Amino acid sequence: MDSWPPSSSTAPQAPAEPVPAAPRPAGPGPRRQHPGRVLAVAAALVVLASLLGGTAYWAWAASRQGAAGAGGGPAAAGEPGGPRTGAPGAGSSGGDGEPGSGSGPAPSPGAAGASAGPAGARAGQETGNGDRAVPNVAPAPDPGGPPYDLLIRGGTVVDGTGRPAFRADVAVRGDRIAAVGRLEGARARRVIDATGRVVAPGFINAHSHTYEYVATAPDGDADLLQGMTTVIGGVDGRSPIPLGPFLDGLERRGAGTNHALFAGHGSIRAAVMGKADRRPTQDQLKAMARLLQQAMEDGALGLSTGLEYVPGRYARTDELVALARVVAPYGGIYSTHMRSEGDGIAAALEEALAIGRQAGVAVNVSHFKVVYHRNWPVQAAVIDRIMQARAEGLDVVADVYPYRSPDYASALPLAQAWDRHPPDDLIIRRSRVAGVEGRSLADLAAARGSDAREAARWLLRQDPATLATALVVGEENLGQLLRQPFAIISSDGGARSPAAARSDPRLHPRVYGAYPRVLARYVRETGVLTLEEAIHKMTGQPAAFFGLRDRGLVRVGMYADLVVFDPARVADRATWSEPAVPPEGIDLVVVNGQVAVEDGRRVPGVLAGRVLRGGRDALAGRAGPEPGTVPPGHTGPAR
Repeated sequence: MDSWPPSSSTAPQAPAEPVPAAPRPAGPGPRRQHPGRVLAVAAALVVLASLLGGTAYWAWAASRQGAAGAGGGPAAAGEPGGPRTGAPGAGSSGGDGEPGSGSGPAPSPGAAGASAGPAGARAGQETGNGDRAVPNVAPAPDPGGPPYDLLIRGGTVVDGTGRPAFRADVAVRGDRIAAVGRLEGARARRVIDATGRVVAPGFINAHSHTYEYVATAPDGDADLLQGMTTVIGGVDGRSPIPLGPFLDGLERRGAGTNHALFAGHGSIRAAVMGKADRRPTQDQLKAMARLLQQAMEDGALGLSTGLEYVPGRYARTDELVALARVVAPYGGIYSTHMRSEGDGIAAALEEALAIGRQAGVAVNVSHFKVVYHRNWPVQAAVIDRIMQARAEGLDVVADVYPYRSPDYASALPLAQAWDRHPPDDLIIRRSRVAGVEGRSLADLAAARGSDAREAARWLLRQDPATLATALVVGEENLGQLLRQPFAIISSDGGARSPAAARSDPRLHPRVYGAYPRVLARYVRETGVLTLEEAIHKMTGQPAAFFGLRDRGLVRVGMYADLVVFDPARVADRATWSEPAVPPEGIDLVVVNGQVAVEDGRRVPGVLAGRVLRGGRDALAGRAGPEPGTVPPGHTGPAR
């Protein structure tokens, strides 16, 4: 960023521009009102509208989850099924930052081809809807009143709802967003110049393994440096059991990011019956149910499974349905690493949907993809099946990370892989031979004037330990998945200590690069998503699905989880050969009102993250019963 000047005095005035005046509340009649009383009433009404607007968005988003094509709202206003004029969270009431009538379009700041227009307009196309200037959505600052703690001035706000971007200042007081709009004359203890930058909600990682390292590496550097402020853990059927003591300890110690966890089926099953490959007895099933219910009481988001792993793979569908029913009264979610992502993906998906339907719970398909070239044509039918289930009323999302290789295909011995994958899809990852890392086997063969078989033999003679990355996900398939209304973004990575990351030769680059990669490759470079679509899939949509109360939006009253980035420069730098490299273009990250990343560097010692517990921390319309209670006949909130 050009400059990040902190200030302890009055914030500098924003450049003058034509901005419509803030809407004034209609008076009750011709009787003259006392000016102070009018100002106080107006302030109260605007703040109340802001808070209600945020809650309305969550209620609206939850109600849209099961609708065909809704996906928690598509990326921008005007797209069928998504936020639009008159819909909660997308209207022009003073609390939500919607551009007022008469505010003209303004050029997007350094977007380098990324459209700031409505959904459906691909990056680089003219839409006539650039980022917009907005009036104040909070009362004009009182020069004599208390200063804000942080004022981010002059940025382009992409607020997480999917609607078009707009220019606004964002003020923080304590751990909450206190104002959004034209805040001329506002005072703040710190002022950040965000001119030419995007201000967005902090990114939410829908599938994270950071919790596995947080006890020894609480800073979460790799997550924060790419803009994450909340991570969803306990995935793939693995979690601490019992969950309560782990969450309590995490609250005492602190962490760099907010943490919310599922209860892992595999961990629960192992605690009751070890690694036995058989059905549980009735007593064992009851014991598992008790552990799961306690985890839900302790704040779990729901039940996760890892059905390609031991012991989860030994569970039959009826066992999973019985346990998923335990989380239903709490509004819990069934999150599943399915039994197959390849040859058996259609049957695996049917099982996941059946469990959600029979148990009455929402379904999150983890790290969704279709692997191996022979299966790529199946993807369209699998997508159609999810859309059909959503049209029938089942709440389904799928988290997707922006890489063509999962961890199990990212560091294969070339000696075993060279004849199992197309040479164009084999990337030399690690070798002692100079000049070959990062090149495909096909490229190496062409450079040597040989076929792929001979090139592989030559390389293995020089270095038998050569490793290769197999690109087992189709590039077009990946783009197709990212565009789906049910798709949200994840990394499937975990932030360990920087030293541990650098020493791991098999580290996946997603650990440092997933979110900037979406913004660089799939927004700016290829236009698979608009900027608003991408941010919605990283923030507002997962927050609404997981029930993270007051998070995921840039809106008055929300927790101040924020990221400021340069849309023309943001990019992942982690590669298969050098995976532990932080991204560029992520300038500022704020967690619960505290600056954790500034000028692209981690602020030492800031552990501002919190434990987000399902039921207690969830939105009222999404939450289950209070811990210790299961209301009679309660089947979970309508979604």
